[in-house]
Amino acid sequence: MLCRAEVRVNGLEPEPATVEAEAGGVLRVRGLVRGIPGPTEDPAVELLQTWTVTPGVVRHSLQLGTSLESVEVEIEIQLTADFTDMAAIRLSRFRDPSEPFSADDSTLRWRDGGRTLTVAAPGSVAAGQRLLWRGTAGRGRPFEAEWQAVLADSEDAVVAARPPAARRVRAEPSGALGLLLDNALDDLAGLRLATRKLPDAPFLAAGAPWYFTLFGRDSLWAARLLLPLDAGLAAGTLRSLAAFQGTKNDPAAAEDPGKILHELRSKELVLESQGLRLPPVYYGAVDSTPLWLCLLAELGQAGLDDAAVRSLLPNAARAVEWLLAAAGAPGSANSGFLSYQDATGHGLSNQGWKDSRDAMQFRDGRQADGPIALSEVQGYAYQAAVDTADLFDAYGEPGGRALRDFAEALQQNFRERFWVEDDGGPFPAMALDGHGDPLDIPGSNMGHLLGTGILDASEARLVADRLLSPELFSGYGVHTISRRAAGFWPYSYHCGSVWSHDTAIAVRGLLAEGFLAEARTIAEGLLAASGSFGHRLPELFAGITAGEAGHAVPYPASCHPQAWSSASAVVIAQAMGVGF
Repeated sequence: MLCRAEVRVNGLEPEPATVEAEAGGVLRVRGLVRGIPGPTEDPAVELLQTWTVTPGVVRHSLQLGTSLESVEVEIEIQLTADFTDMAAIRLSRFRDPSEPFSADDSTLRWRDGGRTLTVAAPGSVAAGQRLLWRGTAGRGRPFEAEWQAVLADSEDAVVAARPPAARRVRAEPSGALGLLLDNALDDLAGLRLATRKLPDAPFLAAGAPWYFTLFGRDSLWAARLLLPLDAGLAAGTLRSLAAFQGTKNDPAAAEDPGKILHELRSKELVLESQGLRLPPVYYGAVDSTPLWLCLLAELGQAGLDDAAVRSLLPNAARAVEWLLAAAGAPGSANSGFLSYQDATGHGLSNQGWKDSRDAMQFRDGRQADGPIALSEVQGYAYQAAVDTADLFDAYGEPGGRALRDFAEALQQNFRERFWVEDDGGPFPAMALDGHGDPLDIPGSNMGHLLGTGILDASEARLVADRLLSPELFSGYGVHTISRRAAGFWPYSYHCGSVWSHDTAIAVRGLLAEGFLAEARTIAEGLLAASGSFGHRLPELFAGITAGEAGHAVPYPASCHPQAWSSASAVVIAQAMGVGF
C-alpha cells in the first residue's frame, strides 16, 4: 500500500549506522545526521527510528538526540502510496502513485478498491503527502515524534491469527542453536494467519514477502515440523485446508473431488514472465493431499487434539478417495504412482516442491516430459496410506484394508521402477518422466523418503550414505541436485542450491531411521549456515560448498522468513539432542 516513507532531518537524510530486529515485530534503525555540525568533528545528531508491526498497524517512532546544547529541528517524512500487488513488486512493475482522497491536519487517507490506508499523525500533516514536525532538541533533551499507518483490505482471503501457544522446550539450548531457535520462533509468530472463512484456525503463511498466504504443501510441512511445539497450529492448518477441499473436476484450477489446495489468494495471480495464470483457489500440487493425511495421522498419533482429528475424518475419507484414484491411471507409463501434468498451459508445469520449469532433468541436462511421478510424493503417499489406515482403525472407520493394499503395491512398484545405479551405487531417482524413464541423477528428493516407511533398512542406508556424499552434501546442507549433473549451478533455484527445509526434512528422516550421527552432521551444517544469515535460515542459499567459502552464500530474492525454513530450527535442535 505505502511504497515510500522517506525521512529527512533539516533537509538531510540520516546515514544508517545499525539496523536491528527485535522480537515482536520491531525494527530499530539508528542513524547519524552528518550535515548538522557540532563543536568537534564527532557526529552531533543521532536519529533513532523504531518500526513496530502489529496486525493492521505499522507504527513509526522517531527520537532525535544531540550533543549540542540546543538545535532547531525539522523532521519531514515524504509519503507515497501506490497499492502495487506483491506479485508485481517482485517483477519491479510498480503502479503510479495515487493521491489521498482525504487529508486534514491529523490524517491522510488513501483508498484502492477494498483496500484502505490511513496515516495518522496528529498536528503534523503538512501540505502535500508529507508529515512535518518542528521543535527544539538539546543535550539530554531529545525531540520525539510518532505516526502510524493503519492498513485494511476487505477483499483479502486471509487475516491475522491469534498469538502462538507458549513453547514447550525441556531445556532451552544456548549459543548459536539457542539464537537460531529463538529467532525462528519469533519469525514464525509473525507468519501466523487464518482465513476469513475460519478465523479461529491458524496456519503459517508460506513466506514473506512473496508467499504471504495459505499454501498447502508449505503450511503442512511447517506444521509437521512444529508439531512437537504446537498441536493447535497443526489442527488449524488441517481445518483451514479442509475448508477448501476440492468438490468438483475443474481443469482450470487443477481441482478434483477430495484434493487439497496448493495456494489461496484473493484474486487471480498473473505472472506473464513465467506464463502463469492461476485462479484464486488453485489445486496444482500433487503432494498437498498425502501431506494433509500425514499431518492428520501424526496429530492423531500424538493424542493432543482428539476432537479436531475426529471432526476431520470425513475430509480424510474424501482425501483417501482422491489418493487411491490419482494413483490409478491404468494404461499410462506411470500407472500406480501419483503423477502430475498441467492441462491448461498456464498452470504450474512442475507440481511438487521443486516447481520451477527446469527442476526435473536428467544427468545430461535434458528436461523431463510429463506426466511426471516424483519419488518423494510416492513416499508421502505410502506413509499417508499406512498411517491413515491405522487412524481409521483407531476411530472405527472403514477403509483400512484398501489403504494397506495400496501401500503394499506402491512400495513394490517403487522398488522395481525408481531405483537406478551409477558409479556411486544404487539410489532412488528424483522422478519418472512421462515415458516411465527414471531421472538418472541423484537429487535431494531422496531425503524425503526417509522415515516414510517406503524404504527397507538397507535402502535407507544407501540413501543416508548418498546424502552425505560430496556430490550432495555441501557442508552447509544438501544440494537440490548432484554436483555431477550437467545442469548443476549453485545459483539455480532448484538445480544446485541448498534449501533449508529440504535439508531439514532429510535430517528428520535420518532421525526417524535411527541414523543419529548422520542427522547431526547435516544439522550442524545447517546450523553453521544460519550463522551467515543472522542466526536465521532463509528459504534457500547458494550451493557453494563449505570448502569453497567460509560462510554460506546468499541466494538473491530468497524469502526470509519462510515458514518451513524457520520451522527447520526445531529439527536441527532435535538432531542436537534437544527435547520438546
